Amino acid sequence: MLVHHLKMAWKVLLRRKFFTALSLIGIGATLMSLLIAVALYDAAAGPHPPEKHPDRLLCSTLVTLDMGGGPMRMWPSQWLLSKTLAPVRAHAKVGIASTQPLPVVAYVRGHKLALNMKAADAGFWQVLNFRFREGGPYTAAQKGAGRPAVISAGTARAYFGVDHGLVGRTLVIDQKNYRVQGVVEDVPAVRFHAHADVWVPYDPGAVDLQVDNPFGTSEALVLVPTAAAIPAVQSTFKRALAALPMEPGATMDLHLQPFGESVTGRVLAQYNWTQDPGRLFRWLSGGAVALLLLLPAMNLVTMNVSRISERATEIGVRKAFGATAGSLAGQFLVETLLLTLLGGVVGLALATAVLHGLAGSYLAAYGRIEPNLVVFGWALLGSLVFGLLSGAYPAYRMARLPAIEALKNAQA
Repeated sequence: MLVHHLKMAWKVLLRRKFFTALSLIGIGATLMSLLIAVALYDAAAGPHPPEKHPDRLLCSTLVTLDMGGGPMRMWPSQWLLSKTLAPVRAHAKVGIASTQPLPVVAYVRGHKLALNMKAADAGFWQVLNFRFREGGPYTAAQKGAGRPAVISAGTARAYFGVDHGLVGRTLVIDQKNYRVQGVVEDVPAVRFHAHADVWVPYDPGAVDLQVDNPFGTSEALVLVPTAAAIPAVQSTFKRALAALPMEPGATMDLHLQPFGESVTGRVLAQYNWTQDPGRLFRWLSGGAVALLLLLPAMNLVTMNVSRISERATEIGVRKAFGATAGSLAGQFLVETLLLTLLGGVVGLALATAVLHGLAGSYLAAYGRIEPNLVVFGWALLGSLVFGLLSGAYPAYRMARLPAIEALKNAQA
């Protein structure tokens, strides 16, 4: 019986090519958009190296300082973070690094090689799980000792021509000598907190290290032992911030936020008018998903009702020849399922093609972005449920009509 229904459904879909094409476009485009959006977010905030534990990773926010003349919002300095994180170190792993890699230049056989360099302390390597091909991270004791550096495998190949046997070799960047301490796997560019080509300790003369300077270009990464310990760590950090000496009437706001919210904050960094970029991101994402689902849903409802009305004659004739309401509803059910599944395949194929087309772009630099099959499964299930509600139920109502009544509706 199922095979018969499938054959009938396939013939019906081929006979109504315009309706079929329109439905496939609506379902496919919806699933494609959702898959691409989720894949991009997962590539940036999912549990992938170096941030393998995003559920218990905290990141510092912008610091807001108000001394009576209006608030100023900037990234905190390494000095400020070190002071406020001192009590936190007893309860969690703490790392501090520059928020954005600094563009630098190296020369290879007379050719310019543009690189991105990130300043990071020794704790940075304890918080994040980099994959070392050889060597290892620098330690706090090596600060200023011959400028140790960790480089990516891509940088090693571009500068040395190989990505192994490089520990102890010299790398010249902006006319400064760095000693290769370790070589790590390339970090995708969308991993905003970890990505760079070269990682080095803070320069002892950096502005970020100046005493009593709250503003700089740094951020803190805090890995707590368990997700349940996050509130306690945040409270400890808040008390340490409140204990800092301040001028009368001055206020300072700085806190630790979940890793996922920090990623959305980076995405919406240009919107400085919002105090909560994570909340803005959730509103925008929710609105976009609702719009993506609503438009095709309304389209499918209209087409399903129209399709069932057009087939009133078929329903009346088949009932006149003994077809039961259950068999007729089952036929429409199979047609809806087949159409939705085909739309899902189209959506998955389109999403995969678009994501592979991003290869080589900034978003996919040093990594591949793949569609999330779990999200695809849930999205497809949602499409199936909606398709059944919008198509199968009206068909069942029509199938229950007496043959004469169905034929009258067709003539009308």
